[in-house]
Amino acid sequence: MAAAIATTGASSRRNICVTQLLLFALLCGGIVGLVDGKHLGDHQHQHQHSAATHHRRRLQRDSRAKDTAQQQCEAVKGYFESIDIHSSGVYNEKGAICGGNCCNNATELELRQKAAGMFEQLLHHHTSSLRGILADNANQFQSHVLELAQQSENKTLTVFSKVYIRMVPLSGMMIRQLYTEIMNHLNYISNYTNSNGQMGGKAGIGSLRSGLEDAVHKFFVQLFPVAYHQAVHLAKNNYGELHEDYINCLKHNFDELQPFGGIPREIQSSLVQSVHMSNVFMNALLQSAEVLAEADALYGQQLTDTCKMHLLKMHYCPNCNGHQTRGQPQICNGYCMNVMRGCSAEYAGLLDSPWSSVVEALNNLVTTHIVTDSGIINTIMKLSTKISDAIMHAMGNGPELEQKVKKTCGTPNLSPSLTDESETRLQQHKNSVKWATPPDPDMVRFLSTIEKTKEFYTNIVDNFCDAEYTTDDRLCWTGDRIGDYTQLLIDTGMDRQRYNPEVPWKTQTQVSKLNELVDKLIKIRKSIGAAAPSSSVQSHDIQSDMGREGSGGGGGGQISDDDEEYGGGIHGSGDGSGDGATSIDDRAGETTIPDTEQRENNQSGGASNPLAAPATCLLLTLVTILYRSCS
Repeated sequence: MAAAIATTGASSRRNICVTQLLLFALLCGGIVGLVDGKHLGDHQHQHQHSAATHHRRRLQRDSRAKDTAQQQCEAVKGYFESIDIHSSGVYNEKGAICGGNCCNNATELELRQKAAGMFEQLLHHHTSSLRGILADNANQFQSHVLELAQQSENKTLTVFSKVYIRMVPLSGMMIRQLYTEIMNHLNYISNYTNSNGQMGGKAGIGSLRSGLEDAVHKFFVQLFPVAYHQAVHLAKNNYGELHEDYINCLKHNFDELQPFGGIPREIQSSLVQSVHMSNVFMNALLQSAEVLAEADALYGQQLTDTCKMHLLKMHYCPNCNGHQTRGQPQICNGYCMNVMRGCSAEYAGLLDSPWSSVVEALNNLVTTHIVTDSGIINTIMKLSTKISDAIMHAMGNGPELEQKVKKTCGTPNLSPSLTDESETRLQQHKNSVKWATPPDPDMVRFLSTIEKTKEFYTNIVDNFCDAEYTTDDRLCWTGDRIGDYTQLLIDTGMDRQRYNPEVPWKTQTQVSKLNELVDKLIKIRKSIGAAAPSSSVQSHDIQSDMGREGSGGGGGGQISDDDEEYGGGIHGSGDGSGDGATSIDDRAGETTIPDTEQRENNQSGGASNPLAAPATCLLLTLVTILYRSCS
């Protein structure tokens, strides 16, 4: 009985404890609920107050932004009018591309055409300058060698009048005919114009060789009777003339008798080679200028809408957003490079490599053939001496030559001289010959200038961006805002421009026309290489030239052909500031919510009671203690 009573008492006390525990839990839950309810009410009141404050601040900012936009657009209006763009100041309708208050869609369309025109004009300017350099150098070089040829003719006439006095009456016409033929072949530009540039081909060198060799051979054949008469009868006081039949015999047996030794053949070889090299040089300059003219006519035809849009964003969107001049803010260098490289991708990718090969071939031609001892300049200047050496050779071998002639043509019978010695001496050339200033300094300057045109279109873009805009990519115009430009700078090369974050390259129909220009440049380079072989020039062929399109040295932060994994992760300049970029939204009339306000807004949607967590923890502790005491 006692045990039953004890058990019943224990059970009763346990039930009382559980009841107390439940009542305590309900009491604590109520307290927590009251606290949480009070905090929720306070938070709702604070949120309403904060929203009203934000709205008031936003209205104030909008008002200030409107006033600022009005002032900025009035200042920009003057700049627009200076470039013949009509502006009404602030527009209610913002342009779709720039998104600024100072331009509407119509204004942006005008500025877009002007920006595209600026790009075309940039290419026109540099192309025209290079064409001028090529054409001017061809003309200057031809003028110089023609002047040297004329001076060489005068010197030869002077030598004959002083050294070979008795030969003057009969040799003058021969000398003039020889130099006339030489100058006809040196007058390449006229021949080029008349034959549409075909002189550089195989037919050209064949015609040149035949013409010059025949002219030199004819000169020495005609000179032989005159020189022989001078050599045989020089010591004899006899001024009679050779009979026509005897003269014809000497001419007919010229090749067999070889009175001048091997000198005529040396002159033939040196003249043909040096004149040919000078013609190849001028041909390459003139044909290269023609290729540039054809490329010049294509500018603008291949500009894509994406290219024109980014040219607008780069040049004029800062103005549409209220910045007074193109120079403020500075355009990010990387953004400029990507836009300009994307817009010129086809020209740089297709033409730069073969053009650089032409420049290398020209350099090799000039340094190894044009300005050397065997070049046209020295050949022309030494011609009078070579002719005199030939006569001296015949005179030096006079007795031996006389025996050969008598054996072949017999002993000559002289007819009375038509010109006496006194008349001969009156015909002496008394003019002293002063050679023209050699073109070496001009040629050095030309080579230096032409060397800088390698990677022609790439250099235009790079030099433009470096000269016009900042070389930094921090706190500059990214195309959409002022900030840090964090997009990849894509290296040169048409294939690489597929990954351009601003103006990605896509195949255009215009490429077929550019390929024709590529073929012409390759033919120019090959014609130079055929005349002046060089290991560096011969190592290229059409496939290697075409294969080099899109080539270029990589650099830090730049993409290469092997980096295709970047292709899907590159975005346009709309993301230009990137993570961590310090950007300022300068568009008039637009505001940016500060970070602190943003955090408050984020908290308002999912706020929690700061006392709820400690109260719950305390409740659980008390419940645990009571439960243990009851047990």
